[in-house]
Amino acid sequence: MTTQKAKAQPKKTDVSGPILIRWRFYLIIFFVFCAFAALVGRIGYIQIIEPDNLIRQGDMRSVRAQTLHSARGIISDRNGEPLAVSVPVEAVWADPVAIYKAGGLVDIDRWYALADVLGIARESLVSKIEKNKSRRFIYLQRQVSPAMAKYIRELKLAGVGLKAESRRYYPAGEVSAHLIGVTGIDGHGLEGVERSYDKWLTGEAGKRIIRKDRYGRVVENISLEEREEGKPLELTIDQRLQAIAYRAIKQAVADFRATSGSAVLLDVKTGAVLAW
Repeated sequence: MTTQKAKAQPKKTDVSGPILIRWRFYLIIFFVFCAFAALVGRIGYIQIIEPDNLIRQGDMRSVRAQTLHSARGIISDRNGEPLAVSVPVEAVWADPVAIYKAGGLVDIDRWYALADVLGIARESLVSKIEKNKSRRFIYLQRQVSPAMAKYIRELKLAGVGLKAESRRYYPAGEVSAHLIGVTGIDGHGLEGVERSYDKWLTGEAGKRIIRKDRYGRVVENISLEEREEGKPLELTIDQRLQAIAYRAIKQAVADFRATSGSAVLLDVKTGAVLAW
Protein backbone atom coordinates (compact mmCIF):
# COMPACT_ATOMS: atom_id res chain seq x y z
CA MET A 1 0.00 0.00 0.00
CA THR A 2 1.46 3.24 -1.10
CA THR A 3 0.94 6.49 0.74
CA GLN A 4 1.30 9.95 -0.70
CA LYS A 5 2.77 12.69 1.46
CA ALA A 6 0.51 15.63 1.73
CA LYS A 7 2.00 18.72 0.31
CA ALA A 8 2.54 21.49 2.84
CA GLN A 9 -0.04 24.22 2.37
CA PRO A 10 1.28 27.88 2.51
CA LYS A 11 0.01 30.00 5.38
CA LYS A 12 -2.68 32.49 4.43
CA THR A 13 -2.17 36.12 5.42
CA ASP A 14 -5.05 38.40 6.40
CA VAL A 15 -5.14 41.28 3.88
CA SER A 16 -8.58 42.54 4.83
CA GLY A 17 -7.21 45.40 7.07
CA PRO A 18 -5.29 48.55 5.92
CA ILE A 19 -1.59 48.26 5.37
CA LEU A 20 0.47 50.99 7.03
CA ILE A 21 3.33 52.17 4.90
CA ARG A 22 5.38 54.19 7.28
CA TRP A 23 7.31 56.37 4.84
CA ARG A 24 4.10 57.54 3.15
CA PHE A 25 2.54 58.28 6.51
CA TYR A 26 5.50 60.33 7.65
CA LEU A 27 5.58 62.16 4.29
CA ILE A 28 1.92 63.20 4.65
CA ILE A 29 2.50 64.29 8.24
CA PHE A 30 5.49 66.35 7.06
CA PHE A 31 3.45 68.17 4.40
CA VAL A 32 0.58 68.82 6.84
CA PHE A 33 3.05 70.23 9.35
CA CYS A 34 4.65 72.46 6.66
CA ALA A 35 1.23 73.81 5.62
CA PHE A 36 0.29 74.47 9.24
CA ALA A 37 3.64 76.18 9.87
CA ALA A 38 3.17 78.35 6.75
CA LEU A 39 -0.31 79.44 7.94
CA VAL A 40 1.00 80.23 11.44
CA GLY A 41 3.91 82.15 9.93
CA ARG A 42 1.59 84.11 7.66
CA ILE A 43 -0.71 85.00 10.57
CA GLY A 44 2.28 86.07 12.62
CA TYR A 45 3.59 88.20 9.75
CA ILE A 46 0.23 89.95 9.33
CA GLN A 47 -0.44 90.45 13.04
CA ILE A 48 3.06 91.29 14.27
CA ILE A 49 5.30 92.52 11.46
CA GLU A 50 2.71 94.39 9.32
CA PRO A 51 -0.36 94.84 11.52
CA ASP A 52 -1.48 98.06 9.76
CA ASN A 53 -1.57 96.70 6.21
CA LEU A 54 -5.02 95.11 6.35
CA ILE A 55 -6.39 98.09 8.29
CA ARG A 56 -5.08 100.39 5.57
CA GLN A 57 -6.56 98.20 2.84
CA GLY A 58 -9.93 98.14 4.60
CA ASP A 59 -9.92 101.91 5.12
CA MET A 60 -9.20 102.47 1.43
CA ARG A 61 -12.42 100.62 0.62
CA SER A 62 -14.70 102.01 3.32
CA VAL A 63 -13.43 105.34 4.71
CA ARG A 64 -14.43 108.48 2.85
CA ALA A 65 -13.72 112.19 3.40
CA GLN A 66 -16.52 114.68 2.81
CA THR A 67 -15.69 118.36 2.33
CA LEU A 68 -18.03 120.71 4.17
CA HIS A 69 -18.03 123.87 2.09
CA SER A 70 -18.32 127.16 3.92
CA ALA A 71 -20.66 129.89 2.73
CA ARG A 72 -18.95 132.95 1.30
CA GLY A 73 -19.38 136.11 3.36
CA ILE A 74 -22.02 138.69 2.46
CA ILE A 75 -20.92 142.04 1.03
CA SER A 76 -23.21 144.90 2.10
CA ASP A 77 -23.29 148.67 1.93
CA ARG A 78 -23.07 151.03 4.91
CA ASN A 79 -26.80 150.58 5.61
CA GLY A 80 -26.72 146.78 5.58
CA GLU A 81 -28.20 146.45 2.08
CA PRO A 82 -26.77 143.27 0.46
CA LEU A 83 -24.56 143.80 -2.57
CA ALA A 84 -23.37 140.20 -2.92
CA VAL A 85 -24.87 137.06 -1.34
CA SER A 86 -24.36 133.32 -1.79
CA VAL A 87 -27.33 131.10 -2.61
CA PRO A 88 -27.31 127.28 -2.26
CA VAL A 89 -27.16 125.33 -5.52
CA GLU A 90 -25.97 121.86 -6.50
CA ALA A 91 -23.56 120.30 -8.97
CA VAL A 92 -24.50 117.25 -11.02
CA TRP A 93 -21.78 114.59 -11.25
CA ALA A 94 -21.52 111.09 -12.68
CA ASP A 95 -19.56 107.92 -11.97
CA PRO A 96 -19.19 106.22 -15.39
CA VAL A 97 -17.83 103.00 -13.84
CA ALA A 98 -20.94 102.67 -11.65
CA ILE A 99 -23.17 103.58 -14.62
CA TYR A 100 -21.85 100.70 -16.73
CA LYS A 101 -21.92 98.28 -13.80
CA ALA A 102 -25.64 99.04 -13.47
CA GLY A 103 -26.29 98.34 -17.15
CA GLY A 104 -24.97 101.44 -18.87
CA LEU A 105 -27.20 103.70 -20.95
CA VAL A 106 -29.91 101.10 -21.52
CA ASP A 107 -32.83 103.30 -20.42
CA ILE A 108 -31.86 106.00 -22.91
CA ASP A 109 -35.06 108.01 -22.46
CA ARG A 110 -34.17 108.91 -18.87
CA TRP A 111 -30.68 109.95 -19.96
CA TYR A 112 -32.21 112.14 -22.66
CA ALA A 113 -34.47 113.66 -19.98
CA LEU A 114 -31.35 114.46 -17.91
CA ALA A 115 -29.71 116.13 -20.91
CA ASP A 116 -32.84 118.18 -21.58
CA VAL A 117 -33.14 119.50 -18.03
CA LEU A 118 -29.43 120.40 -17.99
CA GLY A 119 -29.77 122.23 -21.29
CA ILE A 120 -27.10 120.24 -23.13
CA ALA A 121 -27.31 118.22 -26.33
CA ARG A 122 -28.42 114.62 -25.85
CA GLU A 123 -25.63 113.19 -27.99
CA SER A 124 -23.09 115.33 -26.15
CA LEU A 125 -24.12 113.90 -22.77
CA VAL A 126 -24.03 110.30 -24.01
CA SER A 127 -20.67 110.86 -25.71
CA LYS A 128 -19.15 112.41 -22.58
CA ILE A 129 -20.08 109.37 -20.49
CA GLU A 130 -18.89 106.89 -23.13
CA LYS A 131 -15.51 108.64 -23.47
CA ASN A 132 -14.89 108.45 -19.70
CA LYS A 133 -15.87 104.82 -19.03
CA SER A 134 -12.89 104.21 -16.74
CA ARG A 135 -13.29 107.36 -14.61
CA ARG A 136 -15.03 107.47 -11.23
CA PHE A 137 -16.01 111.16 -11.20
CA ILE A 138 -16.93 113.71 -13.85
CA TYR A 139 -19.01 116.88 -13.67
CA LEU A 140 -22.08 116.99 -15.88
CA GLN A 141 -23.25 120.47 -14.84
CA ARG A 142 -22.31 122.98 -12.15
CA GLN A 143 -24.57 125.27 -10.13
CA VAL A 144 -28.00 123.90 -11.02
CA SER A 145 -31.09 125.29 -9.29
CA PRO A 146 -32.90 123.40 -6.48
CA ALA A 147 -35.86 122.73 -8.81
CA MET A 148 -33.57 121.10 -11.39
CA ALA A 149 -31.83 119.12 -8.64
CA LYS A 150 -35.18 117.79 -7.42
CA TYR A 151 -36.12 116.65 -10.94
CA ILE A 152 -32.74 114.92 -11.37
CA ARG A 153 -33.22 113.03 -8.09
CA GLU A 154 -36.60 111.80 -9.29
CA LEU A 155 -34.98 110.34 -12.43
CA LYS A 156 -33.07 107.90 -10.15
CA LEU A 157 -30.21 107.31 -12.56
CA ALA A 158 -27.57 104.90 -11.26
CA GLY A 159 -24.15 106.54 -11.02
CA VAL A 160 -25.49 110.11 -11.08
CA GLY A 161 -25.32 112.23 -7.93
CA LEU A 162 -25.65 115.77 -6.64
CA LYS A 163 -23.10 117.79 -4.69
CA ALA A 164 -23.94 120.87 -2.63
CA GLU A 165 -22.23 124.13 -3.57
CA SER A 166 -23.10 127.82 -3.76
CA ARG A 167 -23.53 130.50 -6.38
CA ARG A 168 -22.90 134.22 -5.97
CA TYR A 169 -25.89 136.50 -6.53
CA TYR A 170 -25.68 140.28 -6.94
CA PRO A 171 -28.96 142.06 -6.09
CA ALA A 172 -27.73 145.44 -7.37
CA GLY A 173 -26.80 144.03 -10.78
CA GLU A 174 -24.85 146.34 -13.09
CA VAL A 175 -25.14 149.32 -10.74
CA SER A 176 -22.27 148.04 -8.58
CA ALA A 177 -20.91 145.22 -10.74
CA HIS A 178 -17.74 147.16 -11.64
CA LEU A 179 -17.07 147.78 -7.94
CA ILE A 180 -18.05 144.42 -6.37
CA GLY A 181 -16.60 142.27 -9.15
CA VAL A 182 -17.40 138.60 -9.72
CA THR A 183 -16.46 135.14 -8.52
CA GLY A 184 -15.53 132.07 -10.56
CA ILE A 185 -17.46 128.81 -10.65
CA ASP A 186 -15.39 127.53 -7.71
CA GLY A 187 -16.39 130.51 -5.55
CA HIS A 188 -13.14 132.49 -5.59
CA GLY A 189 -13.03 136.19 -6.44
CA LEU A 190 -11.86 137.15 -9.91
CA GLU A 191 -12.40 140.91 -10.00
CA GLY A 192 -13.16 143.90 -7.78
CA VAL A 193 -13.82 143.66 -4.06
CA GLU A 194 -14.50 139.93 -4.44
CA ARG A 195 -10.88 139.44 -5.46
CA SER A 196 -9.27 141.97 -3.12
CA TYR A 197 -10.94 140.46 -0.02
CA ASP A 198 -11.13 136.87 -1.25
CA LYS A 199 -9.46 135.32 1.81
CA TRP A 200 -11.63 137.33 4.19
CA LEU A 201 -14.85 136.35 2.43
CA THR A 202 -14.03 132.71 1.68
CA GLY A 203 -13.51 131.24 5.16
CA GLU A 204 -12.28 127.69 5.75
CA ALA A 205 -13.94 124.50 4.55
CA GLY A 206 -14.56 121.72 7.06
CA LYS A 207 -14.04 118.00 6.68
CA ARG A 208 -15.99 114.96 7.84
CA ILE A 209 -14.41 111.50 7.88
CA ILE A 210 -16.99 108.69 7.66
CA ARG A 211 -17.09 104.95 7.07
CA LYS A 212 -19.52 103.49 4.54
CA ASP A 213 -20.68 99.93 3.95
CA ARG A 214 -20.87 98.23 0.55
CA TYR A 215 -24.24 99.83 -0.13
CA GLY A 216 -22.98 103.38 0.48
CA ARG A 217 -24.69 103.76 3.86
CA VAL A 218 -22.86 105.65 6.61
CA VAL A 219 -22.05 103.22 9.43
CA GLU A 220 -19.56 105.29 11.44
CA ASN A 221 -18.70 108.95 11.94
CA ILE A 222 -14.94 108.95 12.55
CA SER A 223 -14.05 112.62 12.86
CA LEU A 224 -15.37 116.10 12.15
CA GLU A 225 -13.51 119.33 11.46
CA GLU A 226 -15.92 122.22 11.81
CA ARG A 227 -16.05 124.64 8.92
CA GLU A 228 -15.40 128.34 9.39
CA GLU A 229 -17.91 130.49 7.57
CA GLY A 230 -16.74 133.40 5.45
CA LYS A 231 -16.68 136.77 7.22
CA PRO A 232 -19.11 139.51 6.14
CA LEU A 233 -17.75 142.68 4.58
CA GLU A 234 -19.40 146.09 4.95
CA LEU A 235 -18.41 148.82 2.50
CA THR A 236 -18.68 152.58 2.91
CA ILE A 237 -20.76 152.63 -0.26
CA ASP A 238 -24.37 153.87 0.02
CA GLN A 239 -26.35 151.81 -2.47
CA ARG A 240 -28.95 154.57 -3.01
CA LEU A 241 -26.27 157.12 -3.90
CA GLN A 242 -24.48 154.48 -5.96
CA ALA A 243 -27.62 153.95 -8.07
CA ILE A 244 -28.17 157.70 -8.53
CA ALA A 245 -24.55 158.29 -9.53
CA TYR A 246 -24.58 155.33 -11.91
CA ARG A 247 -27.71 156.50 -13.73
CA ALA A 248 -26.33 160.05 -13.98
CA ILE A 249 -22.97 159.07 -15.42
CA LYS A 250 -24.58 156.56 -17.79
CA GLN A 251 -26.91 159.26 -19.12
CA ALA A 252 -24.02 161.74 -19.46
CA VAL A 253 -21.97 159.23 -21.44
CA ALA A 254 -24.95 158.65 -23.76
CA ASP A 255 -25.69 162.39 -24.15
CA PHE A 256 -22.13 163.37 -24.99
CA ARG A 257 -21.31 160.16 -26.88
CA ALA A 258 -18.33 159.58 -24.65
CA THR A 259 -16.29 156.39 -24.71
CA SER A 260 -16.35 156.19 -20.90
CA GLY A 261 -17.17 158.14 -17.77
CA SER A 262 -16.52 158.02 -14.04
CA ALA A 263 -17.85 159.60 -10.89
CA VAL A 264 -16.81 159.33 -7.24
CA LEU A 265 -18.83 160.62 -4.26
CA LEU A 266 -16.95 161.22 -1.00
CA ASP A 267 -18.00 162.12 2.50
CA VAL A 268 -16.15 165.41 3.02
CA LYS A 269 -15.90 164.89 6.77
CA THR A 270 -14.46 161.35 6.82
CA GLY A 271 -13.25 160.77 3.27
CA ALA A 272 -15.41 157.64 2.97
CA VAL A 273 -16.35 156.66 -0.58
CA LEU A 274 -20.15 156.83 -0.87
CA ALA A 275 -20.44 155.99 -4.56
CA TRP A 276 -17.99 154.90 -7.22
